Amino acid sequence: MATEKPAYEPTTEFGKRNPHLAALVPDAIENAVDALLPDKFEAFLDRRCERAYYKYQTFRTDVQEGIGEVAGVLFRVAKYAYEKFHIHDLVFGVYHLALHHSTVDAVDAVEGSRVDDPALIDYLIQATDAAAAAYCPSRKELCEAAGITDADLLLLEPQTTTTRPAYAVWVDAPNKRLVWGFRGTTDLNGGVMRVDAPNTRLVWGFRGTTDLNDMLTDACASCEPYLDGYAHWGMLQAAQWFAQNELARVRGFLDQHPGYEMLLVGHSLGAGTAAMLAHLIKHDPEAAKVMAGVKFSAVGVATPAVLTEALAAGCSDYVTSVVLMHDVVPRFSIHNVFAMKEQMDATKWGDILAGTTQCPSPRPHTATDMLLSEITPSAVFAMKEEMDATKWRDILAGTLKS
Repeated sequence: MATEKPAYEPTTEFGKRNPHLAALVPDAIENAVDALLPDKFEAFLDRRCERAYYKYQTFRTDVQEGIGEVAGVLFRVAKYAYEKFHIHDLVFGVYHLALHHSTVDAVDAVEGSRVDDPALIDYLIQATDAAAAAYCPSRKELCEAAGITDADLLLLEPQTTTTRPAYAVWVDAPNKRLVWGFRGTTDLNGGVMRVDAPNTRLVWGFRGTTDLNDMLTDACASCEPYLDGYAHWGMLQAAQWFAQNELARVRGFLDQHPGYEMLLVGHSLGAGTAAMLAHLIKHDPEAAKVMAGVKFSAVGVATPAVLTEALAAGCSDYVTSVVLMHDVVPRFSIHNVFAMKEQMDATKWGDILAGTTQCPSPRPHTATDMLLSEITPSAVFAMKEEMDATKWRDILAGTLKS
């Protein structure tokens, strides 16, 4: 394994033979260690220290680069937000906005139609299951979650780095697809590829946010010029890494499975990476050349905002985003934050707190609203006492008869 040399020049014979081990051994005991340890064991320890040194250097570089970008993002956001946002907005403004929504019976302004196509529903369920499988850290767990054999799992990379989530590729033979799954943010590592033989497709799955490196990718949300608009910097970096380092290998898998299409899937961070990579394959000349003749699509679960509106609309034919109810992740962007600020200001909550405007009273109009209006801390503790009085723990333990 090629690594950087330690930041010092060893001067002793022991240090020249074992530079990485010598970097950890205090000078005062170096001669004693040299005399006590056999040469072969010294070499073994030096190799182990070399691996540790390499991992430390990689981690330090990733964190320094990631933290620097995150700091830049925060400063850029603060530049525009400082004059507009205060802590009061996060407390009183949000409360009065919610109160206003209750008063005017606000509803979601989402245009669309009910999905009744059984084939489309089944396709989205399969993609969602694949996105969930991409979170599995081991081959055995992923194969069980995806319902495939170990031979169908072509590639699993469970380790993440800054701006590159974990991923996997597997074959979905029944649907003639190669599935590429990207993991979301969950821990300090993550990635997978498998063959889904029953559906005849190669699946490439990207996990969502799982660790410090993933969180740095998420947090690097500054906009970068991209084509005729802008893209999420962190997600774009991740997609470009995959296009440059893994796309050719995945194309090789597809060549081994003639007639297969490629499905990119992921959740959260993984969904953003999948969507950006699909867009790159469509619009980047080099990526498009590698994937020439391959039919592909992407499905993201809770896909974050990664492209400006016009660019996002342009990929609607091959990228699908699945959003659960009022999930904040797909809706969160700096634009939406400032739009919410304008709505909060429109409630004139500052005047209400100052007593110059009357606060509107929400009116319970459903059984749920009436129930929620009765929930108070004292009511919750009273209910807890009544539950304890039933001795339900003893009943479950079999010590009392129900």
